[in-house]
Amino acid sequence: MLRSIVLVAAAIGAAAFVRPAGPATARTRAVQMEFAGGMIGADGPEPGSVNFDPLGLSKNEELLPWYREAELKHGRIAMLGFVGLVFADFVRLPGAIYEGGSVVEAHDKMVAAGPLKQVLLWTGLVEGLTAPAIYSTMTGGDRAPGDFSLDPYGLAKKPDTMARYQLAELKNGRL
Repeated sequence: MLRSIVLVAAAIGAAAFVRPAGPATARTRAVQMEFAGGMIGADGPEPGSVNFDPLGLSKNEELLPWYREAELKHGRIAMLGFVGLVFADFVRLPGAIYEGGSVVEAHDKMVAAGPLKQVLLWTGLVEGLTAPAIYSTMTGGDRAPGDFSLDPYGLAKKPDTMARYQLAELKNGRL
């Protein structure tokens, strides 16, 4: 009985976050495109949600490229971190320092032993190399936030495919 009550309460709570189905008017689509400069993924966390900005960050349109750059960067780092977390359980580097323990214990061991200084070095190098591109975006250059012109598979040749991949990257980074 308690399980049924919890399940019903969860369903009712989740229903509060679902937008009622209804036809989108032209005005709704126009407002949606103007919101956050019409950036990809500006419509919110759920399909059909409009103008999702609980902190009011989109009011300062000059900083929108900076916010998008930060969102993409942090999302990419989080996705790489998750891959590293899972990968470390299957593959171990040779050497006594890398043996045994969980991923969390390995992190603590690396902090104490010093190899994580390399991570700081490489992170600083990447940040230093990407700073001119980010500066170009912030000063009104033609570079889109998060775009480092790295397209080895030619995905940007089809604009609709590229937009779909950009939205997928944003949504996966927001997880």
